[in-house]
Amino acid sequence: MTLPFKAVAVDMDGTFLDDRKQFNHKEFEQRGVHFIVASGRPYVRLKQDFGKFASRMDFVTLNGSRLIIKGQEAGSYLLNRDDVLKLIHDVHVKYGEMATMVFGRDIAYLHSNVEKDERDFLAYFAGNSTVINDWNDLPDKIYQITFGMDSSKAAEIERDFNSKHDNQISAFASATFAIDVNTQGVNKGAGLKHLLEKMGMTGDYLIAFGDGGNDIDMLKFAKYSYAMANGMDKVKKQAKYIAPANTENGVFKVLQKYLAEDKK
Repeated sequence: MTLPFKAVAVDMDGTFLDDRKQFNHKEFEQRGVHFIVASGRPYVRLKQDFGKFASRMDFVTLNGSRLIIKGQEAGSYLLNRDDVLKLIHDVHVKYGEMATMVFGRDIAYLHSNVEKDERDFLAYFAGNSTVINDWNDLPDKIYQITFGMDSSKAAEIERDFNSKHDNQISAFASATFAIDVNTQGVNKGAGLKHLLEKMGMTGDYLIAFGDGGNDIDMLKFAKYSYAMANGMDKVKKQAKYIAPANTENGVFKVLQKYLAEDKK
């Protein structure tokens, strides 16, 4: 028997990582399959997460906005800077000031008017960040915005902005209190499609694991899709299967089952 997939794609928070933001290094080193990380996190943070493994891995970062193959740039999909400024303004006016993070290529930007504790919490996910006093100081190349707010408002934010602007956005409920915004058409599923095409593969060769709203497109794309037991209900409805929770090493338990069958 051979494995029914050739590549594994995993989300990070709530999926591959446990509640201490860690993963089982021993199990990871023993896997012999093509491993892709599909995350809302930026590449600079993911390199820190995986250390010596990173240069041998592929990444769909910032929800598909930046693609990396074995340490090399493989694609990028940017937001329009003027649209970013308009969106931040509109969201803050309608919903109030909240911790907001804007991702450039290798650094994330946080505003000084947000409490330091909130900035520090978001800065962990950035890997490399700086504080600015004016959003007009943002660079030209912007990949993603993350708003620290009730994620149930994601669809509303997307609808409101797209009804008023030519350039369209996509907004995802990446966590209970986090909304990620990318340029329209950018998501983990699209990112994985582009990445696998470069390797001569399609979603038919992919097994994927996720737990949040920004994982739905990835799970729809993968032939073998697993929502984590701890995942959002709407994510579980889109997946073909349910994996044990992230706190139970769920990704590796599922992979181990396939690998054990492969040895028979």
